[in-house]
Amino acid sequence: MPVPHAKALSPARRPGRLLIACTSVLLIVGPTAASPAVAADSVSYDFESPSRKLPFMAINGFGRVLVGPAPGGRAGQAARVNIPNDGRSFKSELVIKNLDAGSHRFSFANYLPGDWQERDLDTIVAQWFSTQDDGGGIKPVVALSVHGGDWQLKVHWMSDGEVQESVIPLGAARLSHWNRWTFDITWSSADEPGSIAVTRDGVAVGSHQGANNYHRGDPPHFRIGAYRPNWRPEKGPSKRAGASEAVLFLDDIAITSTTTGARPDVRPTAPGGAASPSGSPALSPGPTPTGSPSASSSALAGEAPAGGATAPGATAPGATAHEARTDATAHGSAGRIGVVGGAVGGAAALAGGAFVLLRRRDATGSPRRGRRRSRT
Repeated sequence: MPVPHAKALSPARRPGRLLIACTSVLLIVGPTAASPAVAADSVSYDFESPSRKLPFMAINGFGRVLVGPAPGGRAGQAARVNIPNDGRSFKSELVIKNLDAGSHRFSFANYLPGDWQERDLDTIVAQWFSTQDDGGGIKPVVALSVHGGDWQLKVHWMSDGEVQESVIPLGAARLSHWNRWTFDITWSSADEPGSIAVTRDGVAVGSHQGANNYHRGDPPHFRIGAYRPNWRPEKGPSKRAGASEAVLFLDDIAITSTTTGARPDVRPTAPGGAASPSGSPALSPGPTPTGSPSASSSALAGEAPAGGATAPGATAPGATAHEARTDATAHGSAGRIGVVGGAVGGAAALAGGAFVLLRRRDATGSPRRGRRRSRT
């Protein structure tokens, strides 16, 4: 029995098939190149789009989170957070859940107005909270707060059934100033240490190495806004006496999944300031915190270093964060357009080549489908 073989296309039909194939490549490559993959639990909010839905709001009492013009000479919109001193209100936060237990970079900008009142109590402006299996209340695993006139970070973990706490000073709080925060967090497990690296305005201001959560219940989720624990009604009126309404502003919230060990690119810490996270090979019962430079440090004040150099990842002098974000978006769009353009251009070139081949075959007198041969 003869062995069957593939049927070859006639010379007259090959260019037409090639043209169709090249056109198919053109249609397939374009949309694929224009859709880069994004991590499932990466999210951002810049408050610029009126149609963009805000995250879930956790509000106790009559506090508010409203979007309006950004203060302090900043372009665009920002979120205004407030807690009135009415004897009942104590929390106004945006809540972002469904984060995994791996590593993330959390970045955001916040602003304390010039009439911010210093109090010898914590006002938590960002916290990472772990919901427990039994639903019971417990301290946040990590909390950024204003205490008096200073920033501080509190980290909690469990040891022998008791909650342990480490307080890490992060420097003086400046009023009427947009602070740009970055937290690179790798959550610890029962067997592996975690790490936290904190920068403000492009400068490393604190870090923590070791246990940084309770290792039970859901992975920590993110809350940002304003929370005054001592204003809870059960604490009584004494903590509220003489206190004004708490008002602050938020902008440019971004959460990005990262690989373990990813750390921000920042200027070296000012002398006497925070060291980088230590490379402890095993989980220690007492994690190692490091504090911030002194309050008088020009780096902590957000000033440019000597020589006018700009910190990597920081906004250039005179430029707003919104301008930096717009510039980054433009570069990203240009990159995607370049990829799509290159793919489409390549496919178009193949299609053009097929067309030229088809014309050449016409010029040599090769028969085409539908052409009538002359009679002899």
